[in-house]
Order: sequence, then C-alpha cells, then structure tokens
Amino acid sequence: MDDAASQPLATREVPAKTLAVPTTVSPQLQRSISNLALAPRLAMDQLPQTPEAWRAFVSVADAQAAALGPILEALFPHTRTWTQIAGVKVCEITPASHDPARGDRVLINLHGGGYVLNGGEASTGEAILGAHYSGLKVISVDYRMAPDHPFPAAVDDALAVWRAVTADRDPASVGVFGTSAGGGLTLALTLKLKSLGLPLPGALALGTPWVDLTGASDSYAVNAEVDGIFSSFDSIGKAMASLYAGAAGVTDPLVSPIFGDFTGFPPAIFTTGTRDILLSDTVRAYRAMRDAGVAARLEVHEAMSHAEYIYAFDSPESATAFGDIADFFHANLAG
Repeated sequence: MDDAASQPLATREVPAKTLAVPTTVSPQLQRSISNLALAPRLAMDQLPQTPEAWRAFVSVADAQAAALGPILEALFPHTRTWTQIAGVKVCEITPASHDPARGDRVLINLHGGGYVLNGGEASTGEAILGAHYSGLKVISVDYRMAPDHPFPAAVDDALAVWRAVTADRDPASVGVFGTSAGGGLTLALTLKLKSLGLPLPGALALGTPWVDLTGASDSYAVNAEVDGIFSSFDSIGKAMASLYAGAAGVTDPLVSPIFGDFTGFPPAIFTTGTRDILLSDTVRAYRAMRDAGVAARLEVHEAMSHAEYIYAFDSPESATAFGDIADFFHANLAG
C-alpha cells in the first residue's frame, strides 16, 4: 500500500476575517448584502425542539415573507387565483407581461424553504418573478411540509399536480423550476417521473438546489457564516433536513437527489452565487447532469448568497438571473 495514501488527511485552519460589501456588484445588490450582514443569526439553542415550537417559528417566518406581497405586486404586476389541483393547494399566477403567443407553455414552481418554511402566501415570491420575466402563467404549488407532513408528502403533491397539469397538455411544453428545497424537489419530482415511466418536463430551472441533505458538500463549510441567508447547515439546515427526511433518511435519492441517476433528464439551467452555502450542491448536481449526458448550463453570480436573486428583486442581477431562466425555458419548451 502507498504510504502517502495511508496517511490521514490534513485539515486547514482558516483565520477569522471581516467581509466587506463588494464593489463589484450593483448598488442594489450591495444594499442587500449590507442588510443581510445586519440580520440576526439563529443560534443552536434557539432552534425549535418540538412540533409546536416549529409551527410557531414557521408562522412568524412565513408572515414576514408574505409581507413582501404588496411590494412584489407593485413592481411585478400580476393576477393570482388560489385553487386546488388534484387536491393540492396552488396559486395560479398570470403576469401582466403574459404573452398569448407563447401558446400552451406553462411553468410549475416548487418553492424553497427547507421543506418547512414558506407556505401559503409566502410560497409565491419566486413564482411571481418567474412569471414576470417569462411572460408565462405559473402554477405555484403550496405543497405539504414538515413537521406535520414529512417526506414523501412534498413529492406526492408535486407528482399529483404534474399528472393533472399534463393530462391535457404536452408535457414537453411544461417547465418546472424551484430554488433551494424547491430545486431539490424539482429534481426529486423528475426522478419520480422517470421511475414511473411518465413523460418528463420540457426543461428544468434549478436555483441553488438543496440536493445533499447529509451536509457533505464543500461549501457547507467554506461558505458557513459567509452566506447571509442560509448561514449554517449545522444549525437550522441539519434540523430541517432531519425533520423532512423522517424515517426515509437523508440519503434516499428522493430526499437528496444527488444520489439519484440523472440520465435522460431534460435540459436544465442552474443558478447560484459565490457566497452561496449551496454552491457545491449546485456544482455537484450540474456536473452529475453533464456526466449523464444532459444538456445543462451553470450560472454563477458574483457575491450572491443563497437565493439572493429572489430577495434582491430590485437588482439588475436578479433581472439577469430570471431573464436567463426565462430565455432558457423559451429555448427548450415545446409549443
């Protein structure tokens, strides 16, 4: 045996440092980065410990996210209709920019939030932006979440909506997109469709997808406390992963899609940023798709934290990110 190969792998100590707001991004993104630096971090002893405590935590967080609704409506005009599809609560969003010439194309959005946060009105932010920039109708799926509905409830709901939406429409004309847990769920849905021998979406847009709930990816450590939104996997990330995975465990491919087989997947665009704690999850999934022969594209934005292109919605970087996603769908969807 090679002596070098038998030696333990060394770790590297990194000194503490102060991160300035970069001058390499727009003033709007600079302000977002500055605001995130002031936001309080959730300490380990502040994590909810019971289902009741999780429900209270979620209620406060979702109310804060939903409060952005009027601002988004003013900046990105749209109409919305809450309804049910196959028994699943959804919000159908039609942007003022809707282009009837796009034919039967429609997008399905699976929101982020660690499979715990962003239910109800809080679930529509990314869908509104996606609808505005694409000019397409978006069906935002308010899927069931932990702690009351762990895996596989979210996958089951996404599958039910997919079956209903494509019952009278060419599946190749339907795109699916999501960020963070929504990106992971987009991949899990596609893996499930593939396993069932059902038609796949025409294209996927995967925003900083949460694909490895084991916490093994490099950027979980490298960008810990650098990311201004998802600051640490070892605190809330690990807790939400366990809450969602339940008895299935975090290595199930429908929980952590990085352990699945992407062969035969539709074209996909990935979006991330250099401060994103899920930068490595995104890169690993992108490389796995390329290795599987899938037409995949990776967009990395300067200085962005996790999903910041959604929250810094007034920035030119956000417009670029969603514009790239819209162009990708229009280039790859049928109809």
